[in-house]
Amino acid sequence: MDLINPDKIRLIPGQSIEAMFTPGPDNPGEVGFFIRSASGLIRRNGDLDIEQRAGLIKFDDVMLVLTMLRVGGDEEELFDIWWNYHARGGMEHFRRMSEQENVTIHFYDEEAQGFSVNKENGFRKFFNSVPEVIKSSQQWTDIEFDRAVRGFCAQSYPKENLWEMIKLRPEAPGTEPGRIPDIEDYPEPIPDGLRPYYTYLPDQGHCIRIIPSMFEEEATKGDPDKYLYPAPVKTVLRCGIRWVQGYPVAPIPFIPGHGLAVPPDDSEY
Repeated sequence: MDLINPDKIRLIPGQSIEAMFTPGPDNPGEVGFFIRSASGLIRRNGDLDIEQRAGLIKFDDVMLVLTMLRVGGDEEELFDIWWNYHARGGMEHFRRMSEQENVTIHFYDEEAQGFSVNKENGFRKFFNSVPEVIKSSQQWTDIEFDRAVRGFCAQSYPKENLWEMIKLRPEAPGTEPGRIPDIEDYPEPIPDGLRPYYTYLPDQGHCIRIIPSMFEEEATKGDPDKYLYPAPVKTVLRCGIRWVQGYPVAPIPFIPGHGLAVPPDDSEY
């Protein structure tokens, strides 16, 4: 079991991680959060208003477990922590989070650790249920996990979008025990060529990742993966696609700062 020394951690502004540490000589180790504010959060009268949310997201056949903290002080700030079940020690971290009654949140500044706050662990039920869902999927590598996190964040940031996406409610995929929807749940056949580009997003439903036609030239000269955007399956099948270097290109308008312009009624959950 890998344990870290909270006094020796150094974080960059905005960084947030989870790790095992030993809070005392009689404690065998627990999972804690380690975060550094990008806006200069300070302790307010010995306490901070901290909200917790969690979600399970399937992206590129990788199950991404996301926990988020919204910390209120002089300013409000969001922190996202991504969990890899198949990482070294990952299963043990999940087990402990499902058992811990409390979780310690360590705050850092440019010098070192500033202070710590102990909160009730609102993630216990979530971490107790998600392993059964994850075990039903194929195992992935650390590289595949990191690539999936970067790809999903590129499509879903800023963090405010993530916070709303994983709102803990019964109908939200991944927030309660159950199977994550996948391509086999889509009611109509999806062409074989498009199946590798299928993804299910909690806030968009069944999607196909396509390159908007306005980015075709940039995609052919650079890395096509950077220009893939999720569009509702219904939209893609209706407008049609062309294949460029093995990637689907669709004539779907793209609005800078907004994303793909698709009819709201095309989203299917």
